[in-house]
Amino acid sequence: MGGEWTKALLGDICQLKAGGAFKKELQGNSHGELPFIKVSDMNLAGNELYIKNANNWVSKETAKNIRAPIHPAGSVVFAKIGVALTYNRRRILTRNTLIDNNMMSATPDAKHVDPRFFYYLLVNIDFNKIVEGSALPYLKASTINSIDVLIPNISEQRAIAHILGTLDDKIELNRQMNRTLEAMAQALFKSWFIDFDPVVVNALRADNPIPEKFAQRAAHYRNNPRALSLPEDILRLFPDRFQDSELGPIPEGWKLSTIGAEFDLTMGQSPPGATYNENGNGMPFFQGRRDFGFRYPSLRVYCTAPARIANAGDTLVSVRAPVGDINMAYDTCCVGRGVAAVRHKSGSRSYTYYAMQSLGERFKRFEAEGTVFGSINKKQFQGLPSVKVAPDIITLFESLAYPIDENIRSNEEEMQSLAKLRDTLLPKLISGELRVPDAEKLLEDAL
Repeated sequence: MGGEWTKALLGDICQLKAGGAFKKELQGNSHGELPFIKVSDMNLAGNELYIKNANNWVSKETAKNIRAPIHPAGSVVFAKIGVALTYNRRRILTRNTLIDNNMMSATPDAKHVDPRFFYYLLVNIDFNKIVEGSALPYLKASTINSIDVLIPNISEQRAIAHILGTLDDKIELNRQMNRTLEAMAQALFKSWFIDFDPVVVNALRADNPIPEKFAQRAAHYRNNPRALSLPEDILRLFPDRFQDSELGPIPEGWKLSTIGAEFDLTMGQSPPGATYNENGNGMPFFQGRRDFGFRYPSLRVYCTAPARIANAGDTLVSVRAPVGDINMAYDTCCVGRGVAAVRHKSGSRSYTYYAMQSLGERFKRFEAEGTVFGSINKKQFQGLPSVKVAPDIITLFESLAYPIDENIRSNEEEMQSLAKLRDTLLPKLISGELRVPDAEKLLEDAL
């Protein structure tokens, strides 16, 4: 490594600062002056580097009155106590922020260390190896400060941060593309099966009455005549009138049904705990929604004796604490008692996924009714009301939504490949084992 790298203590290149205690009444839900982050909010960022949003906000006056420390933008935040330590999550603040007393921030000394390089340096440290306490693990600032690190010169820091950051930026771009793609498919589902736009358009063309519930949609089409010209191959599949039902107005000729009648439902069952492992032995296993991601769950736990199986492309629904979180099975997997696997009887993968997403408000009722935690059993799930949709409409929707979902899957596969390369390069670059020119060649080949 030559003389370019120097040894330092982590405490020499950053300032550690613990969060503060905030009573619940001091936290507001509307946007205030200072975002307030809890350990649970670390999930807001998904797998991103940055925390860009907050569920709670605090006024500057409140923070001043209780002498709450403000953690500056660019600081890296992480949990310092409890089970969240096992996640090893690190997040970068994008603005001055308040954090709770179960968290800690590390603010890099910008004169001696590049902030983005510092983030990767911190990510490379396994906090699980320095935690103290058994019943309730915790991190001590003095222990973190005394960690030995190797620091290259500032230009090499920036080069290392650029390589790793380029991979993370491409991953984030794919993530944003996937959000846009999913929003497109969601909008199509809502238009056809929630707002019944093709029926509204047909009713307007035929001068048939339109229920008050869809008056706003009708006004939209009246005010935008060009919007009335939806593709004829779509319009001809839908009626031109509405009928009353227990669910409100639905297209004429459509029938009320249930989830159990329209979808195949597999409720998860947990195998013996001794069959679980994190070594990749057996089948991917999802006990609950802990490993759920934007679209697909991350692989963490495996099972050598699966009891209930979800097939690739099945929609995964969390049925316990909380009820109603949605993901899709990337491959065949084992589902535990906190997860159900769902597939429309037609086999339509995309229709199933967006149909389950549309049940959000119904799922919430079971979350609210739980005495200790929310849950929904098989009978309750199967009994949820649904509308029987004509097979040719589902087929057409699937032909439009499936390619969108395949693009999402393709982006996800690329993200996984890039993340694997990043995770391979990171420890080698941070330690100096791999030099920048060699890493740049690997980056060039990957992009």
